[in-house]
Amino acid sequence: MQGNTDGRLELFVRGADGHVWHRVQKAPNGTSWSKWEALPGTWAGSPTAVVGGDGRITVFARKDDGRLRLTAQKKPSTSQSPLPADNWSAWTEIGTGYTGNVAVAVNIRKSGAKLQVFGNRNDGHLWTVTQSQPGTPAKPAGVWAAGKKIGPAVPGRPVVVTHTDGRLAVFGVDAENRVAYRTQTSSASGTDPNGIWGAGWRALDGEKVQSVAAYSAQRGNSVAFDVFAVGKDSDTLYQRSRLSLGDRDGSREDVWLDWTDLAPIGSGPCSGPGSLDCLTIESADLKGMALSLENSLKPDTAITRDPYRGLPWQQWSLRPTDDKFGAVTIVNRSKGKCVDEDDDVLGPYHLQLADCDPARKQQMWFIEPVLPANADKGTQTASVFRIRNRFDTERCLTALAADVWPHTARKVERIECDTDSDNDHNTWRLGNGGATAPGVLNVVLKQAAARCASETSANKCEFVALQQPSAYRAAEGCVAGRVLYNQSPGRDAEYYISWSHTTGTQFTFGRTVGMSIEFLSTEFSASFSWLQESTKTEQVQVHVPPKQFGWIEIAPVLRETIGYWKITLDGHTWTVPGHNVSYAKDGTNGATTFTVARTAKTPPNSGHCDS
Repeated sequence: MQGNTDGRLELFVRGADGHVWHRVQKAPNGTSWSKWEALPGTWAGSPTAVVGGDGRITVFARKDDGRLRLTAQKKPSTSQSPLPADNWSAWTEIGTGYTGNVAVAVNIRKSGAKLQVFGNRNDGHLWTVTQSQPGTPAKPAGVWAAGKKIGPAVPGRPVVVTHTDGRLAVFGVDAENRVAYRTQTSSASGTDPNGIWGAGWRALDGEKVQSVAAYSAQRGNSVAFDVFAVGKDSDTLYQRSRLSLGDRDGSREDVWLDWTDLAPIGSGPCSGPGSLDCLTIESADLKGMALSLENSLKPDTAITRDPYRGLPWQQWSLRPTDDKFGAVTIVNRSKGKCVDEDDDVLGPYHLQLADCDPARKQQMWFIEPVLPANADKGTQTASVFRIRNRFDTERCLTALAADVWPHTARKVERIECDTDSDNDHNTWRLGNGGATAPGVLNVVLKQAAARCASETSANKCEFVALQQPSAYRAAEGCVAGRVLYNQSPGRDAEYYISWSHTTGTQFTFGRTVGMSIEFLSTEFSASFSWLQESTKTEQVQVHVPPKQFGWIEIAPVLRETIGYWKITLDGHTWTVPGHNVSYAKDGTNGATTFTVARTAKTPPNSGHCDS
């Protein structure tokens, strides 16, 4: 599946007859599709399709004897002409001995967008081959350089992702069933279009896997990496996030978080690690004990800690409230009622189910991460949490190990968080199968930001920088300002395109990429003088030929900051690893913004700078 520059999807498959077939949407997001059309020849394996820098699609396919060939559009299709006649070039051979499906990356360079192919060959190695000249409508296939051997063959199709500075990284599974990857030390070389691969392979230890996928989350000009892998001999899905990219010269390696167990693969809000709408609240210390109900038939039953058996009343939701500090309610999914305090007794402060009351603070809770004392603040994210009561933040949701008069072990209470009793256990796992449900950390940080912003005397949220690598120019340009079109059939047009942008920032909080929290962004911006804080407005004149698009493409200066957020609330401190990619002032560390006016018969393929 590939997308055309106007948003229409195009589907490519290999049929039972061995032909590559394709069809295309007649309109973006539409349900009407063109007829199926076969491309010449018969092929092995699955085809790979990619959109080049000028919007034309190139398709790669493998013959039974391992010869790798490509065909490319002479021009992009349109809604008016979804399958133009005679629009595909003759098949061009670019290599032999290929044994599986290939991966293709679009390598953006000053000389144009060049395609780079990665695939296994019958010599037992992984190879890459790159265009030395990009394709054009007159010569759709382009010109291809000689291939380069970059490592041992990897199971299945290689996975290729582009770093923020333009370097490619290829991922696979090594002989020891670990996720392994190799990164270019330079994406472009005067002598080798394949780039320089000076650094070796690096393995991500900790989990044995059978397959891997990598996801790059594009946000403006920055890319954050998430690697997903299926466990060896299991259906468990694992995730590992990259906090920061290492230096080209190898002086600083990539920084990765630990593997996260996303639990067995499934579907729906209660499957896998769960969600904010469906999770298990399991005691971190009392093995196998989870938040439950004393009597599932009683409307105001007591909250208990019982062995987890996957019962419906052992599933809970963390629901937002209108509380100015972002406190949440804990709702039993089977009953639709909230965890509340039993007001009929002076103590112990047993908890029970009650009708949810949006004004009742006893039903509201803050989530606090708990890390080991020797935790690496720059990389380690909490997997257990305290649950503090909004009505009295010094008291936490607590499970008891044994009966101690007047306390009943089975019943969950609200007890002082800083208890020194070995019988009191107030750390919990929020998710299924030991994993943390996605969204929990979002709740934690939004609560912290709200409290830091409103109670500055008692609370503080600050970013502690551990590393600040040098600034660099973004490898890929983004579109600044409007995209204009010259409708004149025979006259050139002169347009002035203006654009403005202010501080652009992508944050990574622990394992959460790209989350936006305004107060924390403001606190971060106030700490670093190199940030471009004021709004900057620029204007460029663009000469646009008839019936063409015109736009401005910029590659701004970016800088990364690696460290952690230190959060202090009511005297209690915890940390979350942090990574930031921001627009830097032009000239920071000698890096300058690249600005160029572009025109083409098709709209730009690059994203907008503010997207």
